[in-house]
Amino acid sequence: MKEKPIAYGYMRVRKEASDQELKLIDDQLHAYAQAHNLWMTYTYYEWGPGISPHLLVRRLIRDDVRHVIVPSLVQITEHPLMQFIVSESVTLDAGALLYEASGLYGRASVS
Repeated sequence: MKEKPIAYGYMRVRKEASDQELKLIDDQLHAYAQAHNLWMTYTYYEWGPGISPHLLVRRLIRDDVRHVIVPSLVQITEHPLMQFIVSESVTLDAGALLYEASGLYGRASVS
């Protein structure tokens, strides 16, 4: 029996977000992983006003994880250029696939 590939969740935490909202989003990430035959083992949270996707990328490389699930790139950042940077960092720098609720992004060839 083939094991499910490991995936990490990634979300941004805004100061106005409630614990209930964060739990709901995390539950949605886990449900998405399960529906797509992935095993989500960790959620990486970005706190505060800015984002630092390079920290997630370093963790993905260190842990040899090739799948990242986000609620949406808009949830991470509303700025289109930053969305592109997050997507490119995950796919090109970490060699991982980036999943959103609406689709799959990435250039990694993952078996």
